[in-house]
Amino acid sequence: MLIAPAKGPESATRPELGTFDAALVVVHGMGNAFKSQILLEWAEPLLERMDWVARDRIIGADETHGVTIHDSDLSGDTPIVTATVRFPKHRDPDAADAAVETVERRIAILEARWSESFVPMTRAQVFRWAVPFMWRAITRTLGLFWNTMVVLSWLTLGHHLRAPRETLLLPRWLNLVVDLIRVVVSTIAFVVVWTFLVLLGVVLTPILPLLSPLLLIPWFKDLAQGVLDQLVESIGDVASWKERPVRASAMRLVVRDALAQAKDLVGDGDVHLFAHSQGAAVATFALFEELDPADFNVRRLTTVGAAVVLLGREKWQGRKDVYTPVKTWIDRNSANRREGKPHVAWSNHWAIWDPFSAGPITDTKDAARKRWQAAYFPSASTIALGPEEHAVHNTSQPWLDHGVYYANTVQVVEPTARHLLGDEFPPVPQPVEYIRNRLVVIDKKSLGLSTIAAFVIAAILPGLSGASALFAWLIQAVADAVAWVIGLVPGLDGSGAAASVAFLIDRGSTPPRLSTIGWVVASALVAALLVWLNQLMQKQTERSIVWDRCPLDVRTWLVLTAIPRALYVFGAAVVVWFAILDWWEPQPDTGWLVVSGVLLAAVAVFVIVEPRFSPAPRTVPEQETLEATPRVVPPPEPMRLGIAIASDEYRRELAARRANLQPEGAWATWWAKHFHGWTPDATPAASDTTVI
Repeated sequence: MLIAPAKGPESATRPELGTFDAALVVVHGMGNAFKSQILLEWAEPLLERMDWVARDRIIGADETHGVTIHDSDLSGDTPIVTATVRFPKHRDPDAADAAVETVERRIAILEARWSESFVPMTRAQVFRWAVPFMWRAITRTLGLFWNTMVVLSWLTLGHHLRAPRETLLLPRWLNLVVDLIRVVVSTIAFVVVWTFLVLLGVVLTPILPLLSPLLLIPWFKDLAQGVLDQLVESIGDVASWKERPVRASAMRLVVRDALAQAKDLVGDGDVHLFAHSQGAAVATFALFEELDPADFNVRRLTTVGAAVVLLGREKWQGRKDVYTPVKTWIDRNSANRREGKPHVAWSNHWAIWDPFSAGPITDTKDAARKRWQAAYFPSASTIALGPEEHAVHNTSQPWLDHGVYYANTVQVVEPTARHLLGDEFPPVPQPVEYIRNRLVVIDKKSLGLSTIAAFVIAAILPGLSGASALFAWLIQAVADAVAWVIGLVPGLDGSGAAASVAFLIDRGSTPPRLSTIGWVVASALVAALLVWLNQLMQKQTERSIVWDRCPLDVRTWLVLTAIPRALYVFGAAVVVWFAILDWWEPQPDTGWLVVSGVLLAAVAVFVIVEPRFSPAPRTVPEQETLEATPRVVPPPEPMRLGIAIASDEYRRELAARRANLQPEGAWATWWAKHFHGWTPDATPAASDTTVI
């Protein structure tokens, strides 16, 4: 609806049925979820991003636009957040001088929390079930890592060999060298990961069934019960979903009730269903197998880190455990289309290191392979049935990727927010969207590589002779300082301070060095410091992409953000070189030291530039039929950074953002002058400046 500009924020009002334009139902993943936990996890970043995009001056926004929160009921039977978003209506590019029309869209976000809707299984039942499930999860994880680490490297090499010279960033021979190094390094890394995961599975296979009986031993119960209870709490819901159909039905009932409440709130408006992890399996089954989405006005299903394929459906004795979610979704849409009911779009986001989603959602392994390849190198041979697939980069760290989709603003949060805002919200020009996505990929890959470099430095540095002596001196100096301070207090003896750190120092060497325990402790502290600094720098580089109203031009950003990565990687190379010099027996000759230095430098350079030259994933459109002309037609010229930077759309947007610069403070003014050419007499652009 179109309205006149508001005079100010509305006062909070209770949600009224049928008055909302859109409602989002969020469903949590495996494990116990506290009331309003999943609601806050997603409502806060979604509304924050909606406010940011709605107040963007280059779409014609001003201070009257943005988000107004009405209700934040976090303790009711169904926690809910309601808000109004005001933004300039999308204008025809040929009518950019037309007056700004403001759209007001009322949005409700509510949660479906199913974790307390059933009685959990016992520890013994969960641990007996966990062994075959663990091997299924390990197998799928290894398949994902094989594709991400090895197959993608080979596909990139083949693509570069076939690509015309003018589309390559480097000379063909140099591209071949880089690609071969990537293949070798990735293959070695995969072998290490495969060995670790398989050995872990072998070790846990006989242990898991014994954990519950071992709790009968008092000392073991005191030691391990807390950890085991947390483990059961995490995977017990999964076991209940697969092994107990009645409890699985109770989970789905919660989703149905939340959809019914959302339908009451929107009337004829749109309902969106958003689900994470196991919640995606619960929501998908409920929506397409048991319900008619049209009855609840569901227009879109969004899944993140979806365990739809991993978990499938509940298991009944005597029934075939066959589940085809894609076919069910297509059949449901086909039936509704024949009856004149609306289509249900399905967007699936999976992180490339997420072991639980482990890639696209499909009904067959062949379709999964095709759609995975289509995320990087689409062709006529990669077309397969499935929802819209988004391969995303969360942290580039397998142990974190599954739980932080809500922190991926560009690739997950903003697309979801724009779906809720509807078609009247101004879109982002395609080259600009590509640039932001590509820079996020580079940034997250850099985070992962710098983290690996940090662990290499931390593991080796305290063991080097000079560094070990320095750490030992530093520990002793701190202990002596503490003893001196204690000695200043009458009646206290600080001599025990030095004795308390004696186990960290080997005094039998000259000069004193770290003991083995001291080495481990120092490595842990150095790793914690380096990882913290790395994450701190990455937050700043990511913020410059995601939240700066006037971001740096792409080439400047690439250079500046490569500096911390280079420091970490070259630091790791230097530490490894000194380790060769210090530990190699017999002492290596000068020629070998030179050769090893050159090889380490070459590897360091490759690691530094790899995020810039490696392929970035693209969106795979949803595919509901393979008949006639395929809906997915790969572009003849894939978008690249150089093409996007040279585009008129990107140049116009950057110019518009610079024209709107109003720096406040000495640092912001200095930054604007040196990186955006801002001058003190620059006049801010009018509020209706737009490039869309």
